[in-house]
Amino acid sequence: MSEPPVAVVDVGSNSVRLLLWDGSDDRGPTGARITTVTGLRRGAASDGTIAPDALARLDACAARYGQKMRAAGVLAGIAIGTSAVRDAPNNAAVAQIIGSRLGLPLTVISGTVEARLAYAGARLAVVGTEAAIVLDVGGGSTELVRGNGSGPSGAVSLQMGAVRSTEDYLAADPPHAEELSRLREDAQVALAAALRTVGGSAPMVGVSGTVSTLAAIDLGVYDPRRAHGHVLSRAKVEDMLSWMSGLPTRERERIPGLEAVRASVIVAGATIVAAAMTVAGLNELTASERDLLDGAVLHADILVSPIGTDIPRVAVRVELP
Repeated sequence: MSEPPVAVVDVGSNSVRLLLWDGSDDRGPTGARITTVTGLRRGAASDGTIAPDALARLDACAARYGQKMRAAGVLAGIAIGTSAVRDAPNNAAVAQIIGSRLGLPLTVISGTVEARLAYAGARLAVVGTEAAIVLDVGGGSTELVRGNGSGPSGAVSLQMGAVRSTEDYLAADPPHAEELSRLREDAQVALAAALRTVGGSAPMVGVSGTVSTLAAIDLGVYDPRRAHGHVLSRAKVEDMLSWMSGLPTRERERIPGLEAVRASVIVAGATIVAAAMTVAGLNELTASERDLLDGAVLHADILVSPIGTDIPRVAVRVELP
């Protein structure tokens, strides 16, 4: 009889993801994956406090995930909170939901740890040991990590993401040209500084919902097998950005490959991707479906906890050695 799967949960700023990790093959961790857009950071207060309706969406999602975990016989797991949870003064409320619904303590990771986990997962998509940069555009933050086959050598976490930047810059729908220009300029300044910090340009691998969505739009449909390893040219990203930024959200919702729930934030996310490629002087980016979830599996010896009822109901923090 095979061992029960281990649940790996990423409580992100825009989506919550579940991996029922049941083994590994030559491409990395295997098992069913589920993504639910909860918009956890949507409507957050100026100090990062998560809104009650966002907590309600998270609770409903976690309840469904808990049912799936019990049906699969899960006995242990990892629950990670990233940018929105990291910033929120009320992140104990998130930990309470995760503890009650999933039976797991919530591990709130720093931006540096988030970058390292994303790099470890994305590196599974890179053949060889040459240098590479991993770009992770999340809902509340963007991580830029440079390294090689031996691991990351430099990482920066920026306070910009698809949801945060939409709220901070793009008030109009569709956004005004000056709003887009200000976001693009600020993103390029921040990313150029981050690139210098991590050690300069190298071939880029993109992870996260934004990059997966851009690959899906380019392909006309979201298919993880086709999206993984799909090469996005900078010209194509710029074309998609120009096209989508001219459409109101209700029209973006009908774009093939774009989930309707991501339509309101994809312009900001695409702007960050385009800015990163521009400052790195790169004409293409490789999309990876391997990311933070896979990186968490690779560090399961540190992160995994047994399922239980007597668990911490407040966020715990961890650093990697």
